[in-house]
Amino acid sequence: MYAILRNIHLLCGTLALPALLMYAVSAVQMAHSKWFTMKPAITETTTQLQPGLTDGRRIAREVMGARHLRGQIASIQTQPSAISVRIVVPGTVHELTYSPATGAVRVRTSVAGFMGMLNRLHHAAGLWPDYLPLRLWGVLVAIVSIATLGLGATGIWMWWLRRKERKWGIILLTANLAFSIAILLTIRL
Repeated sequence: MYAILRNIHLLCGTLALPALLMYAVSAVQMAHSKWFTMKPAITETTTQLQPGLTDGRRIAREVMGARHLRGQIASIQTQPSAISVRIVVPGTVHELTYSPATGAVRVRTSVAGFMGMLNRLHHAAGLWPDYLPLRLWGVLVAIVSIATLGLGATGIWMWWLRRKERKWGIILLTANLAFSIAILLTIRL
């Protein structure tokens, strides 16, 4: 039984490690942002659509097709003089500003680079966004979450099977729980 648990424990840890390292690197970047250069590269272009369009999603799809842009349509804001659409890929944001009167579309692209991509992946949420790569990322995060829970469960189970180490294990688990609760309370208060 112990050998099976050890193999499951090893598999869970190996599966979860790359994603957990990515989260660790992006957490360091967020906590110590001055250590990293995060200034995005910004480019602006223009394109032409037919005047009088009112549907932001249609505008976004047409510009995405014409400019070979990809990403998730994150927000649409409609005003009398312009329609603004944000198309987001982790680390890249395309801001479209369409003029219904003229049909002109200003495309402002901001690329934050590798660390910006990690930062946005760290904040990505949900399983079913419109953009397929983010959907796959959500599934991967769910698998890593299950693997991390499996890692903890098999670790505790293997420890419990080793009778000689139960006393030290209980002491360490209690200290870890107390430390975690203290940190959570410190962060929240």
